[in-house]
Amino acid sequence: MSFRLLPVPLLACVSCEVPVETDDGGACPDGRMPQLDIEGAVAGTVEGNTAYDVPWTGEPRELVVHAWYPTSESSGTGARWLDAWIDDNSWVDATYAPLPEECKAPLVVYSHGSQGWAGNGSPILRQLVAAGWIAAAPDHTDNLLNQNVEDKPESFPLLRTLDVAATIDWIETLPAADPLYGRVDTSRVFVFGHSYGGQTSWLLAGPSFDAAAVDTRCASEIGCTEAERAAFDTRAVDERVIALAPLDGTVGTDLVADAGFADMDRPVLFMSASTDPAEFTRTSAGEVTWVSVEGGCHETFTATPVPCDLDKTRGLEITATYVSAFATREMFGSTDATVTGILDGSVSVDEIAAVQRSERAR
Repeated sequence: MSFRLLPVPLLACVSCEVPVETDDGGACPDGRMPQLDIEGAVAGTVEGNTAYDVPWTGEPRELVVHAWYPTSESSGTGARWLDAWIDDNSWVDATYAPLPEECKAPLVVYSHGSQGWAGNGSPILRQLVAAGWIAAAPDHTDNLLNQNVEDKPESFPLLRTLDVAATIDWIETLPAADPLYGRVDTSRVFVFGHSYGGQTSWLLAGPSFDAAAVDTRCASEIGCTEAERAAFDTRAVDERVIALAPLDGTVGTDLVADAGFADMDRPVLFMSASTDPAEFTRTSAGEVTWVSVEGGCHETFTATPVPCDLDKTRGLEITATYVSAFATREMFGSTDATVTGILDGSVSVDEIAAVQRSERAR
């Protein structure tokens, strides 16, 4: 059986000072496979700021955060990420097309790669937004293209997981005047990320840290304070996060041993440009579905304008199909034949994509 991406009606937006409610944005999201349109699906977007105190230092950490939401407008101002990259399909301050009052929108959070930015995930996020989701993503402070600290603390992988939690908190605590207030379900959240954001996703799935490996890290020139070292003694989970999808990003043995993945208590979709099963084998003690994309490259899974032998749109279509199917199954308990077929490999998405599953994922 061959699966092909289906078109959706074009959505867009008009620029305005703040998002305001328009007509209902459609039916409540459910367990059916979303219709996908990489080049046509659009969303409204807004930028905000949040901060939290780092537990092991007590110092405030400030974040720029972004949200994407459904809109029914047809023109607008494209988002400009880091004042450089323009996304013409994410419209700034577009009018909001809310779900019916009886619905709460599911939430997806994206974690970008090292020296990336939140908008790297925009083409995938917009697919879910077009199906009625709300999306959010932080710009990971000190790890952006235009603002990167080379000698990061050994605890930086943990900081990134806290950035994801702070982004969920930001959506959860929107002021009552915000159109999204009370309209988003933050109790069950889907998270995916690319590269370093893939590692962030793996850590949020709950593997146990390797104590000896962490001790070695903390013996480095940068070192760890006692409080930082103690922060690695528990898993980096957030109980609101129920499923995750790392995209071409892994966790090294300097943090997690193979056996540590057995402690993951959340399902994972792992996508990679490599067909070498080594990383899948390393993590397969967990509930992991692995999709390898033959001929892909590291940037196959993002909007980053870096050349790749694989056609960009084709790579994003493959990525969006598996991510959307996995998110739909895990968030809604979907038994839709297309959703389940994509994830067990019985529905062919593309001849260059192959599916393998760990024993716990069967």
